[in-house]
Amino acid sequence: MSSLFDVLPATLPVLLAVLVLLDRRLLRACSLFVLFALTVALTWWRLGFIWLALLETLLGAVLTGAFLFHALGISPARGASPARPSHGQDPVPLIWRRTLIHLIPVLALMGMLAAALASLPASDSSPAVRWSGLVLVGLGLWAFALHTHLLRRLLAFNITGTGIFLLLMTLVGETTTAAGQGLVITGLAVALLGTALGALLIRRLDALAPSQQPSPVNGRQVS
Repeated sequence: MSSLFDVLPATLPVLLAVLVLLDRRLLRACSLFVLFALTVALTWWRLGFIWLALLETLLGAVLTGAFLFHALGISPARGASPARPSHGQDPVPLIWRRTLIHLIPVLALMGMLAAALASLPASDSSPAVRWSGLVLVGLGLWAFALHTHLLRRLLAFNITGTGIFLLLMTLVGETTTAAGQGLVITGLAVALLGTALGALLIRRLDALAPSQQPSPVNGRQVS
């Protein structure tokens, strides 16, 4: 039963990451990302890193989620803005051929990383988390190369970073745990700033894009 409690918190982030990266409804994808960050916080808590769990909840779920919704034009104060169609649904369809083409180099990279990680020691509670982090890195890199939508790439950026953080904490020893937590906390802060900058740029580009509304000609709307 104890192995189940170790594997389940490490498996849930991977399943949610797949849903985040493949769900064409952007609003739902951002909502799933908040749930993803909460499951990562649960993983930190299971590993005994209480401060990382608290910071993941605050920086990863609350603040990062708020910036993602801001990129969609949604805020608690004013609700949803008159969004473009791409805000509700990703306008770029996934083509299986393009999906497989981008998947091949990612699988090659993951194979090399897996071979390197297999030779490194791991504690009894971290192997599942280590492989979960490896899969998250692969999923994030694949989605970043596959998608052209800026918000999609922002989501992939955050998932890749989460995978790197999980890998990092499974590689540090008991004597360097504090240093590892310091690196992860710094990474969380940098990822939050990157997400904030990306969200602001997305909103600015959206404001500069030509309006899709019919333009008036001689006082009349052209349909």
